[in-house]
Parts: sequence; structure tokens; C-alpha cells
Amino acid sequence: MAEDRVINPLEVTRYYPEKGQVELTTPLPQEKYLWNADIHPIPVKDRNWGPLTYFLIWVSMAFIIPSWTLASVGIVMGLNALQSILLVFLGNLAVLIPMIIQSHGGARYGIAEPQLTRSRWGIYGAIFPSWIRAVIGAGWWGIESYIITEAATAIYAIVSDKVDIISYTVSHYADYPFVLSKDFPEIFWGTFALVILAQVLVFYFSPVTKSQPVLRWLARLSGPIILIGFLITWLYFMQKVEWDVNILTLSPSSSPFNLLTILAFLNANIAFWATMAVTMPDYTRFAKSQTAQTLGQVPMPFLMLLIAFMSTMTTASSLKLFGQAIWDPIVLVTLHMAPPLNVFVLFSFILATFTVNVFANAVGPAYDIANTFPKKLTWFKGSLLLIVIGLGLGAWSYYGNAYGYIQNWLLTYGGLLGSVEGIIIFDYAVIRRFKFELLDVFLSKGRFRYWKGVNPAAVITFIVVSALLYIPYPGESIVLDNAWLFSFLASGLIYTPLMTLWVIPKYQSDLHGSLGKGYYSEVTRRVFNIDLKGSDKSNKGSL
Repeated sequence: MAEDRVINPLEVTRYYPEKGQVELTTPLPQEKYLWNADIHPIPVKDRNWGPLTYFLIWVSMAFIIPSWTLASVGIVMGLNALQSILLVFLGNLAVLIPMIIQSHGGARYGIAEPQLTRSRWGIYGAIFPSWIRAVIGAGWWGIESYIITEAATAIYAIVSDKVDIISYTVSHYADYPFVLSKDFPEIFWGTFALVILAQVLVFYFSPVTKSQPVLRWLARLSGPIILIGFLITWLYFMQKVEWDVNILTLSPSSSPFNLLTILAFLNANIAFWATMAVTMPDYTRFAKSQTAQTLGQVPMPFLMLLIAFMSTMTTASSLKLFGQAIWDPIVLVTLHMAPPLNVFVLFSFILATFTVNVFANAVGPAYDIANTFPKKLTWFKGSLLLIVIGLGLGAWSYYGNAYGYIQNWLLTYGGLLGSVEGIIIFDYAVIRRFKFELLDVFLSKGRFRYWKGVNPAAVITFIVVSALLYIPYPGESIVLDNAWLFSFLASGLIYTPLMTLWVIPKYQSDLHGSLGKGYYSEVTRRVFNIDLKGSDKSNKGSL
């Protein structure tokens, strides 16, 4: 019977040294709780996404309303504009490192994040961190869907000549993200339903088994339009003030230098893309090579730096022109840019937010949800459940308040993801040196079963770090202000000795090596042609 068939991993695992990529040549339908066609490793011949695709994905994801308003949060917290801009860059530069390492696993093995996570948390334990990411992604999905609706409702106000209603509300109501839902509730929430339907259609026509062609073309086509829309916004208001603008006018007039504020804002910026630091294998599983995914992603922190400069300059110009520092570009463009140009710009905002909502907040979490029960849940069904969770969370309520946005949203989930990412990086890069047994990811009785399908080292690490972050004690708020950095480093320091001194000897005793050379099984040595001293004889693709 198929269930009793013994599979030789050396016969079904194929390594391409020139690309550093691995594929699995046999389906595993007998593993009905761990395998389906959507999550099977992408064949190397079908990995066709190049660096331009990944760059345009990041253009589409970076040029969004929350990125534009991110620097404003630092200013509200008491930083000056230059400090806020610099911390936006440093935070995104910091998160790029685990992002590239995590992306490496997707590009090498052709598998998505939930399957990669099985090697760290166990074949069943992986469900827990995947659901953390899924719930956070669903929260962001709700925020971004709200913003799409905001821009669409603004177009309605322009076309129906009702901009004066918005102008009045803005002058009497400070929470800009809620202005349009307050002024036009029926139109707003009806449009919200249509936005959800449009996303469902994109998900339906993006089958994983065909490398999700609709998503790839969405990134390629929307990227340039999105960039043009934000550039027009910046240039339009810069010309209005004849390029005579001082961003320091946005700084609080009396705010003492506060190291904890700086650290909190830095960690919040790391957390901003922390979901993508986990999620990127969902896209890099389609990468032509490691070079393709790396070159396409390296520009990300520089894109965020550019956006921070553009947004602060534009907002400073609004303060000079209109006496109000209007950070929300949807409100600014609706009230103070002439039609029909403002309609085009608002359309670009819709496209930008729609694209990032699909790529950053839906694709990965849908994989997570489907991974819970692969026998019954496809990626598309996972995306539908994601929408239900996102609506239930209603996370857009945090978006209008800087303190709630940082403390209740970014820092809170940043600590959770920092721990997950610490385990990821120290396991994959430090302990396994980017090499593990691909077949075992899908085997119920393979190397990644650990203890009843759960890696106790990962669970213990996560519980200890979470307790240090969230259980009240004197000084706990300082730790929370450094949530991502603390949880990332603490998780690595706890997880590594637990694995090397306990879990590997007990549950993966066929792995041999050291922290200096990496831990490998005999199968891994033969697949990657590694000699007993731990060196890779293939020279190419060792990482």
C-alpha cells in the first residue's frame, strides 16, 4: 500500500548546485495531514520570478498610506522630523536581515513559510506560530481594506461635489482616518463590501500550482502606477510652496530627548514589516535564484527612507499652505489637489493599498490557515477564512491613534514575531547552516516530528520570552518598548542551547556537527555533497 511505502530521500530529493536550489520529485498524498498540491515544493523549472518582480512587489508594498504616515507617529511621540526619518530607515534596515535569511529558505527549497516553520517548531507545532502570523496579517488586512475604502469614498466625494462636507469635518475633527466613514457612512461601508469582493476574485484567479500569475502581473503593472501617484503628490505640493519648506516645523516645540521613545519607535519600525520577514518564503519559493530574491529586496529600506522624506516634506508644505499639518494623503489630496489629477492620485492610492493587502496581508496568512488542515483547506479557502478573521478583529480602530497604533498594535505583535523570527534565524542560519532534509517536512514520522510533532525547544523559548514581555513586573514597560529586538535576541540565546544540548541529541540523534560547522544528517551531507569536516564541495549554492 502507498501508506507503507518507504521513500529513499536521496532518490526523491534533487539538488541543483549551480542555483543552490532543491526540489522534491515525488508527491506525498499518503501524508494527508501534511501535504497537498498547493504546498508541495515548486519544481525548479517553474521558479520564474526575477529581481524586477521582487523589487516591484516592494514598490507596491512600501508606497502605501501607513508607510507615508509612519514618520508622523515618531513626531507625535516627541521626536523631531530628522530623528523620525532616520529611525524609519534604521528599523527597516534591521528587519531586512532576518527577511533575507528567511527568504533564502523559500528560494532554496521552493516551500512556503508554514512548511519551513515545521523544521523549527515540528510538523504540528508549526501551526502555532503560523496562526500568530495569520492573525496579525488579518489585522493588517482589515486596516488596509479600510484605507482602500477611504480613498474610494474620497473619489465619490470629488465626483459628487461634496468635498466641502469633508473640509468642514477636518476642521472640527482631528482623527483623519475616520473622517470619510463619518461623513458618508452608507457609501463608505457599501464600498468596503465591494473592496472585499474584489480581493476574493484576485485570490480565486491566483492558483498556487500555476505560480500565481495574477499576483505576479498585479505587482508588475501596479508598481509603476503607484510610484507615479505618490511622486505626483509630493511634486504638486512642493511646487505649491516653491520648494521652500522646512520639515523641522513639524517637530514638537517642547519635547525633551528621550532614549526610550527612540527605542520604542525603532522597534515599532522593525515590527512594521516583521510579518513580511516571516512571510517572504511564500513569494521567494517562486524565485529563479537566490540572487534574484536578494537583489529585489535590498532596496526596501531605501524605499522606506525615500517615503519618509517625501511625506514629511509634503506635510510640512500643508502646514505652510493651509495652517494644518495634514499627514493623511487621502484627505490632503481630496481637499487641496485640483481634479481630475486628484482622482488619478486617489486611484493610485487604491491600487497601492490593494496590492499590499494582497501580497503582505493575505497570501502568507492564507498559507498559514491552510497549513492547519491541508487535507481540507486549500490556499484559496485559507484566504476566505482570513477575511472572516480580519473583519472580526477590526484592527482599523487602532490606526487613528498614534499611541494605540504603536503600543497596542506594532509593539505588541512585534514582540511575538521577534521571538518567532529569533527561532527561525538561529535554527536555519546558525544551527543548520541553511541545509535540512526537505522530504521530512512532509513526513508524519520524519526528523521534524520531535516530541509528538512539536519541538519543545521552540515552545519553551516562546513561552519564556513572552512572559518576560507581557507579564507585569517593575520595568516590564521598558522591555516592551524594545519588544522586537529583545525577543529576537533572547529567543536565539535560549533556543540555541536547548537545541544543541537537548533536542538534537534526543530527537534528531542522526544529526552531527557543532555550532562552528553546523549540524547535518548523513542525508543532508550526501544531498549537498558536504565532507565530514563540514565544507561544501560543490562550491556553488552553499548558501
